[in-house]
Amino acid sequence: MTGPGDQAREGPPAAIKRPALAPRNQILVVEDQLIARQTLRRTLEYYQHGVLEAADGRQALQVFHRYRRRIGMVLLDLTLPDVPAVKVLAALRTLDPKVRVAVCTEESVSEAKGSEGLEGVVGVLRKPIRADRLLAVVRRGLYG
Repeated sequence: MTGPGDQAREGPPAAIKRPALAPRNQILVVEDQLIARQTLRRTLEYYQHGVLEAADGRQALQVFHRYRRRIGMVLLDLTLPDVPAVKVLAALRTLDPKVRVAVCTEESVSEAKGSEGLEGVVGVLRKPIRADRLLAVVRRGLYG
């Protein structure tokens, strides 16, 4: 017998339950400069994007390999200290041929677009990166 105060514990109502994170919705930010990486992370998180970080090419490949089912796109700095960015991009494409990548550079956009090995990137962002341009490239990378 149950009394008036006894109710079955069913968990929170469906309206309050958090939806499961959609697969491939996180962004891997590959940037060797700590302040730039933190700024990108904060900006993306402010606009409700999940972020994973890597400080160099090797770490980027390790993070991508481990979390590739969660990663929807990669923001890749073109001037990494350990491995050329085009090699990182090639390795990412070996792990996932459909990986969506945008590159960040201090060069002009036309110089970066003309770089060999960067075919198929979803966007090129020139540093310092403006939030509106970052979000436009992220939308293109994640949603088509």
